Amino acid sequence: MSLGIDKYALIGDAAILYEFEGEVDKQILLETLPIIEDILDALEVDRQKKRKIVNIAIETLQNLQLHSYQANGSDYEFEPLFIVGKERENITIHIGNLVANGERAVLEDKIKKINSLNEEEIKFLYGVIMKQTVVKFSTKGGAGLGLIDMKKKSGNELGFSFQELDDTVCYFNLKITVPC
Repeated sequence: MSLGIDKYALIGDAAILYEFEGEVDKQILLETLPIIEDILDALEVDRQKKRKIVNIAIETLQNLQLHSYQANGSDYEFEPLFIVGKERENITIHIGNLVANGERAVLEDKIKKINSLNEEEIKFLYGVIMKQTVVKFSTKGGAGLGLIDMKKKSGNELGFSFQELDDTVCYFNLKITVPC
């Protein structure tokens, strides 16, 4: 832990079942998913919930791959972080990564808006975005659909926090809780 940043800020009382820290690429994604499936099988998570959890895991790993801040040189010691945990009767998925301060307000606003929507509104918004032929995508390929899908599949608000590092970047934590 450097600069007083708590990479595990949202974990709370969750028992860590799986943890990966490092750059995420397609190979990491392919290696990680069977491990998560095995963990969920060992916990006897039913098939439907397992599918939701695995889909959320895929989305969060892809977010780490596409949206982690890429520093020129190695000014920052923080690698993307992916954790699957168990907290009471829930499976939790936590990610942490660097985000450019210029993107923080947009991301925070997007998550707050998604969290303010009820189940029906989330389904409607998801359907609208999926049906549109022209969607305003970010330069990295998203219109917030992944975040919407995470709330839709989990049935819970997305937990998040930002911890400032300097004038350039902050450390972003996201937590998705899925009842199992």
